[in-house]
Amino acid sequence: MIEETAPEEPVPFMNARYQDLGAFARGGYSVIHLVREHGLDRSVAMKVMQEGIREQVDARERFCKEARITAQLDHPGIVPIHELGPWWFTMKRIEGWTYRSFVRGNTWGAAALSEAMEVLQKICDTLAFAHDRRVIHCDPKPENVMIGRFGQVYVMDWGIARNLQEVDPTTAGTPGWMAPEQARGEACDVRTDVYGVGALLYYTLCGGRPHEAPDSRGRLALARIGKIRPPAEVAPGRKMPPELVRIALKALDPDPARRYASIPELQADLRAAHSQGWWFETRHIPRGTRIIREGDTGDFAYLLIRGRCEILRGGAIVGGLRPGEVVGEAALLTDSPRSATVVALTDLVVRVITRAALEEELARSDWMGALVRSLARRFQEVTTGEVDLTFRE
Repeated sequence: MIEETAPEEPVPFMNARYQDLGAFARGGYSVIHLVREHGLDRSVAMKVMQEGIREQVDARERFCKEARITAQLDHPGIVPIHELGPWWFTMKRIEGWTYRSFVRGNTWGAAALSEAMEVLQKICDTLAFAHDRRVIHCDPKPENVMIGRFGQVYVMDWGIARNLQEVDPTTAGTPGWMAPEQARGEACDVRTDVYGVGALLYYTLCGGRPHEAPDSRGRLALARIGKIRPPAEVAPGRKMPPELVRIALKALDPDPARRYASIPELQADLRAAHSQGWWFETRHIPRGTRIIREGDTGDFAYLLIRGRCEILRGGAIVGGLRPGEVVGEAALLTDSPRSATVVALTDLVVRVITRAALEEELARSDWMGALVRSLARRFQEVTTGEVDLTFRE
């Protein structure tokens, strides 16, 4: 974990190549200094092992391993490593804000949430790249993500990163954020980082960490069993998009087999929520279910994501539905009875569009909301016969 700290005395081993400009952050076993590299006339960050642990072989090996792993990951979302010394290394200087500061500094609302989802997508891009290189981060958390002034997003602090084939029996990590298998010292894989992204999404939605207790020992105990509070309990006065809550809780499932199998799979659901509406709940419906009955009333419609339906009127088949089509949309605008029955020919995945959810979704775009509300008013006027459609100059 990196925390802000007061400046310290200059690094004693600094040579003519670097000028120490003071420490600005501290980790569990290291201090980060801002230094001036004279030859290239640039400022860089230098991560230095604290003096009291430099002679510990295991700590020094872990420190050098962090530099080597990070140096092998050539990606815009990973800070480049410049030079490795015996107990220090230099890297690109990053200026910006942590994800924690970003979330806490934003007023909750549709625009801020959209911006946060863009940041999470970039985090997913970075972790997916690392996984492709057989490296897992093992410590995604708000303090380990930096956001630059121009939208750059960096996944920081690869100090406990592992190769995928590596089994580490320790419980290295951050108790409030780590996955259950990691907290128990079991084998970790890409789904451990899936859990980490789920924790970041959870934090974005409710402002809390998944495992909350008065101290780190209590948080570690909760992490080992994967016990988390529902986001609505953490922030009871906040309206949260149900689809984003569903994605977060799936990524945070205590059983890795029930989580997303990979970061790209999680990322695909985040993209779908953004494009199809994150206020519209995803629902799985078994084959043979009558999802709409002729003559019933209701205030919801369905967007078909996967599967096929047939439409019946008076018992006769009059049509069908395929993915991407909407059924029952008239109920969003009027209280008239359903004009047909819709039956699932296969197992379905649908998005449920209610009037309340539609209002929340339209709030994400002022002009689109105004357009749809205007069209809805015209539709109601036409269906009730209360409008004169004669064109006038």
